Amino acid sequence: MAEDYYKLLGLDKKATKEELKKAFRKLAMKYHPDKNKDDKQAEEKFKKINEAYAVLSNDDKRKQYDAFGAEGFSQRFSRDDIFRGFDFNRIFKEFGMGNTSGRTSFSDLFGGGSSSGDGSFGGFGGFGGQGGFSRGGRPHSGQHQHQHQPQAAETEVTVSLADVVAGAKKRISLDTGRGVETLDVAIPIGIEEGQKLRLKGKGPLDPMSGQRGDLHVKITIAPHPLFQRKGNDLMVEKEVKLTEMVLGGKVRVSTIDNQQIELKVPAHSRTNCMMRVKGKGIPGTKGKPDGNLLVRLLPQLPSDVNEHQEQLFEELAKTGL
Repeated sequence: MAEDYYKLLGLDKKATKEELKKAFRKLAMKYHPDKNKDDKQAEEKFKKINEAYAVLSNDDKRKQYDAFGAEGFSQRFSRDDIFRGFDFNRIFKEFGMGNTSGRTSFSDLFGGGSSSGDGSFGGFGGFGGQGGFSRGGRPHSGQHQHQHQPQAAETEVTVSLADVVAGAKKRISLDTGRGVETLDVAIPIGIEEGQKLRLKGKGPLDPMSGQRGDLHVKITIAPHPLFQRKGNDLMVEKEVKLTEMVLGGKVRVSTIDNQQIELKVPAHSRTNCMMRVKGKGIPGTKGKPDGNLLVRLLPQLPSDVNEHQEQLFEELAKTGL
């Protein structure tokens, strides 16, 4: 079970930076290896309070620790992450401690971490190298140390049905943590509602790794006023004159890309019968065939009739129509 960093330093979550520094200095002096020769328990305590201070003295890391808790934080972040950028030389010179037991750097105490030259350590090697300590503080024999991966972020983009048919580019703005960046997102033909596009390394800056994670763009398709999607088919309704429904005729239908197609309406067509225009739906991808345009026929009822038309309807009524 992960240890509580606040308890290790004898503090609560409301502790100020100055209180953190005082508590750390007091404990570091108490458990310093120079004052505890060959005392392995004191050395372990010294390592743990260094770990606690490395996290809680960093605003971003402390925020993550408070959000996830001790157990959640230890599962998400390796000790490489914890000690990245932590300047041992500066901290201990400030407290007047100097080197430990004649060692050239504190990395020797912790097992051979690599120094950046300015006293900060890109990785705290003693917890991940041969003979060091695993995440839980137990000895291990050189297993590969988990590296913290920057977290992915998600945003949403609304596209039109015409964009799905023809493909498009959508411009979005994203706060990366280093400023607002404008990105062009390519919308592939035939994309589905709810599908996510992955933009590698285009997400916000991850404070723990110092790298940008992936950006997942979730697609929402706006309703079209005329066309409906059925898989890769498009469906549209077309009103047809009563005489054309009964006797047959020709009508013109617009496609989603504003092309005009002439359809032959069969005689004795029924209400809601469907006519298919092959290949005029959503283009197929990955070897799949193009979708079709499905035209639903609806009788066009006259809103007003003249005297002669009314007489004709009366005659039709006498025949049982």
